[in-house]
Amino acid sequence: SAFYARFSPPTISDDNEVTPVPDSVLAEPVRVMDSRKIHEVLPENSVALVVTSPPYFVGKEYELAVAGDPNTRRDGNAIPTTYLEYLQMLHDVFASCLRVLEPGGRMAINVANLGRKPYRSLSADIIRILQDDLGMLLRGEIIWQKAEGATGSVAWGSYRKATNPVLRDLTERVIVVSKGRFDRAMPKGRAEKGLPHESTLSADDFMEATLDVWKIAPESARRVQHPAPFPIELPRRLIDLYTYRDDIVIDPFLGSGTTLLAAERTGRQGMGFELDREYADIAIARLEAEKQRPKVPSYDAAQKGQLAIELPDDGQDRLEHFQARATSVGKKAADLAEQVLRSAGFEIVKEKAKIPKLGLQFSFLVADKEGRQYYVDVSGAFTTVRPGLRRTDTMWKLLGRVHVLKAREDSQNRSRVLVLTSSLPSNGSEGDKALRAIGPHSVFDAIEMFDDAAVSQRLAAYAAGVQVPIAGFWTDADIAEFEEFTERQV
Repeated sequence: SAFYARFSPPTISDDNEVTPVPDSVLAEPVRVMDSRKIHEVLPENSVALVVTSPPYFVGKEYELAVAGDPNTRRDGNAIPTTYLEYLQMLHDVFASCLRVLEPGGRMAINVANLGRKPYRSLSADIIRILQDDLGMLLRGEIIWQKAEGATGSVAWGSYRKATNPVLRDLTERVIVVSKGRFDRAMPKGRAEKGLPHESTLSADDFMEATLDVWKIAPESARRVQHPAPFPIELPRRLIDLYTYRDDIVIDPFLGSGTTLLAAERTGRQGMGFELDREYADIAIARLEAEKQRPKVPSYDAAQKGQLAIELPDDGQDRLEHFQARATSVGKKAADLAEQVLRSAGFEIVKEKAKIPKLGLQFSFLVADKEGRQYYVDVSGAFTTVRPGLRRTDTMWKLLGRVHVLKAREDSQNRSRVLVLTSSLPSNGSEGDKALRAIGPHSVFDAIEMFDDAAVSQRLAAYAAGVQVPIAGFWTDADIAEFEEFTERQV
């Protein structure tokens, strides 16, 4: 195009060579060593993705926390004492990673920018290293939004004066680059060639992951015993987006091992490199604990739509179960909801049902076998980060729609609202309390779409004509109150 004609064209490779990694190498996933020598451990053209967050260069206090005395040498390598030395160290590490990346393999580098007097764009310096010095293809920058911050009580610089206001840092960057080509090596026929080819990204997750702003809460430094951890949702989303199941994923600045946990959880083969033995031991312990978690089954085509699959009791395992099924089916939440409603026995009267004069729209208007109608709100998506009603804005939008609808009703004209979601709010959470506070006279029932027991026992009963909520989300006491409320309205 005319736009790209203004720039020097990048060098694009047609190299398709992918080198397998021996099992003996993968058997030791945590290596205590200098990451500038990764190419001495892994063969060239063998790694699908590098995910990492380099240690911040913020001074002696942090370096003491991360690696002990910054003036001592560890394994013959000094901790960088100047910013230029730090950038050179990053250059050398990324150069080693580049050698082992397969053609089209990606690096995703999480960085926080530095300082306020003056501000230093570490992301710009790393882009220069990756793109200008190493010749990689820049694919984009993801803004990781860690907090909202609008109502915070702490500000920097001059308060409410133009003298010297300072921007508060609520975001970090994830720089994404690829090696030599835009697509993965051998994009067609990977299965026939025995290469990893199975995606683990749901339709909803793909749509959210391909946005350039990700809202993910930060991780607790105390919980993972590292001063600057990133949350597992960050490397997990990158791994799901850029790799296939069984691909090789490495982290040259492993820290407490979060990338390896994400790789294990998504069925990838992970390796991490760390200079500090203490943090390496923490990473090993966390990885072993992750391996003890129950594995979520991979649902093949024969299981799509299958009912009566037993759900895990653990909340996180339950979310993993739902996500695996959504990925297998390959549909968005709204499409899955329509399938669930029809299978339960409801007639779809209207999709995207608008309510005149109220400015409201529900996902569906459905009818049971007696012709009684329900509005159905499909609340939230199948995403690995804050799915369904675990997302605050999704919860409050639902409550707002229901409140407006109920405010305009009278005793002779009452609507029933069913909620179908990818995930109910955590028990006892603020969202859970808010939803339960409005009672079944406002939300008739709230059901997780892949909770097969709830769909077959409750949703199917409503489709068959049952007019009272069945205990599940609502308690018997809630339902008794609903019946009293209904009798008073007659």
